[in-house]
Amino acid sequence: MIQQPKRSLTDEAQQRLQQAFPESHTSTVRVVWWDGGGYLREIVEAATAEMDIGFRAADGFPLGLRTDALAEEREMDRPVVWYIADDKDGRDWFRDIRETGGEVACSIEELTADLYEVNPWDIFDVERHDDEIRERVADLIKAKFETRGTPQYDSLREEIITRGGGKLIDHLLRDGWPEISRDPATVADVRDRLDDDIPIPSSAGPEEITETVRRWAVAQSLHDTGVDGSLFPEGYGESTHSPLTTLLNMGGTRARAEEYLSVEFWPDIIRRLDDVWEYAACPVDRALDAALWEAWIDRFEAGELASCIAHAQTRQSALAVYPESTRRRDLWAQCEHLARLQQQFDAWESQEGTDDPFTAYADVDDGSWQIDNEVLHIQLTGTPESEIPPVHPATERLPEVRKEMLTTRYREYLETLASDVEAAMQVGNPLADKAPAHEWWTDHESEFEKAGTVAILLIDALRFDLAQRLVEMLGDSFDVTRETRLSTLPSETKFGMAALTPGRAFRFSLGMRNETLTPSQGERSLSNKQQRIAFLSDEGWAVPDDRESGWGQSRIAYYDKEIDEVGEGEIGEMEHHFDNYLSDLAETIRQKLDDENWDRIYVTTDHGFVLLPEGTTTEAVPSDAPGGEVKYRRVAGGDLNGLSNGVQLSQNTTGLNYLDTDLQLLVDPRQYFSKQGYSGDRYYHGGLLPQECMLSFLEITR
Repeated sequence: MIQQPKRSLTDEAQQRLQQAFPESHTSTVRVVWWDGGGYLREIVEAATAEMDIGFRAADGFPLGLRTDALAEEREMDRPVVWYIADDKDGRDWFRDIRETGGEVACSIEELTADLYEVNPWDIFDVERHDDEIRERVADLIKAKFETRGTPQYDSLREEIITRGGGKLIDHLLRDGWPEISRDPATVADVRDRLDDDIPIPSSAGPEEITETVRRWAVAQSLHDTGVDGSLFPEGYGESTHSPLTTLLNMGGTRARAEEYLSVEFWPDIIRRLDDVWEYAACPVDRALDAALWEAWIDRFEAGELASCIAHAQTRQSALAVYPESTRRRDLWAQCEHLARLQQQFDAWESQEGTDDPFTAYADVDDGSWQIDNEVLHIQLTGTPESEIPPVHPATERLPEVRKEMLTTRYREYLETLASDVEAAMQVGNPLADKAPAHEWWTDHESEFEKAGTVAILLIDALRFDLAQRLVEMLGDSFDVTRETRLSTLPSETKFGMAALTPGRAFRFSLGMRNETLTPSQGERSLSNKQQRIAFLSDEGWAVPDDRESGWGQSRIAYYDKEIDEVGEGEIGEMEHHFDNYLSDLAETIRQKLDDENWDRIYVTTDHGFVLLPEGTTTEAVPSDAPGGEVKYRRVAGGDLNGLSNGVQLSQNTTGLNYLDTDLQLLVDPRQYFSKQGYSGDRYYHGGLLPQECMLSFLEITR
């Protein structure tokens, strides 16, 4: 066994020099150091500095050292080392120096070998490698000695073998063989070094060694999470050490995911496990992930939803070691939200009949808005099975489950909810006890006066579930107060934003002007944004154009219509736009409260929206009404008796005393008013589904 040296390379160089100098010498004596390869200059120079002797390096041709030698000798007051970055190769050019002083012929490999008392070729065999590799190894040796302490021999050798790739096992697990020499002596050395821990076949070549190491490491990871070591062949699953787990915990890349989650290592053993979910924390082996999925889908179909949610969360945590491979985590995130969505469907279907579907939808704790929330989560995870190996069983079954939940089940939910709304409106007054959005400003006006700095964010189309997600993002850092409001009907931007302006609520009204439904505050029309901005400015509110500039006053009203623009334009992947928007909005609020010291921020909105499942067939319904105004989900006018689809509202409808005309609002999610025939719109608002008209307003303070 090689003893751990206590000296450094500089110490070893000093010893070489001390041995080279004559026992008795004058201050003018010299020693020549021949350094094959030329990698010891800094070390030899450091040694001379510690010995308080001179140092002079040849600049190019070695005999150049004799230039000015006489002048150097006249000025010398201490011994000097002449350093030559080259092999001696039998050149006896400095015989006089050797005979009067001394000579050293030593490369970095030889100096390192002396330190560990081994042969130079045990450190690095110069004759079997080119100059480029030799330079890399020399730099590596010096770097290892520059760190704290003297490296252990085996550690240094493994670093040299892997060309700086760390421990041999770690390197093979991480990068395989490419950086390691395929020279038979090196391959044999690698086998010998691994043989104590890993059952490497005696004749194994680079590929078989790599495969065996990885197979062994996966067995160790499985054993580390509880798989009985006796299930594995001899030599596997016996150690308590799991280097692959340690490596992945340091940051598993996309390549690691492909190497350890896209390959089956121990399928026979995994099939013998009684409850595979006991080992779900193990982040490797495609066979394990496949078995986990099969067990998960069985429990999902058996209705064991709480277990499915917990298991999917466990798997997401396990796969977090692959931060670059998000699709694998997305698969299990989608599983979690499918189980949550099924829970919400079950709760919805089992609820006792309600005469108020609006409250049932907008209950913050138990409302069916959570169905929309889970649908959005599932849509955000996309089609994760498309980016995993096609042999994974989820690639076939997961799309079927997702389609069933997001299309058939979700559409049935919307249609049932619509039927409940129509029934409730026919027999009762479910809107009667809802706080109307047009009274919000009046209700909070005194608070605006008391607060130092107030910002009202008027967010177009912040659906109820999106507002709750915003609360989740901010609730840990700020005080957030929620209040539920009924949007101004019809649930369109023009009316919802007009309702969120200063003034007494009783002066707000919607009526027909020139066959156009128009919002007013007293005699003042609020039909467009410029009219609303002018009204706000007259009341002392600044209206900035963006989130960064124009916030110099103490009272701000900021309009943001990104959600509605993305939805109405059906731009790209709408769900991802919504999600990114919420993250940006939350960051803006943090910045205003934390960095810019705003006292209070309100988040309000004009309406929600419906996002139909892809491929849903929609139906145009009759919209003829003399003198009426027809929009996608409503008709406004004084004579709507000829319309049979939807719900008719008027000033006499409890809670809607701001109406000066009648409204016919659609509730069926697949219906629209139009004279233009087919519509393929997925995103819309303006009707009376709770998703369109039930709103959540927020007050956020530090």
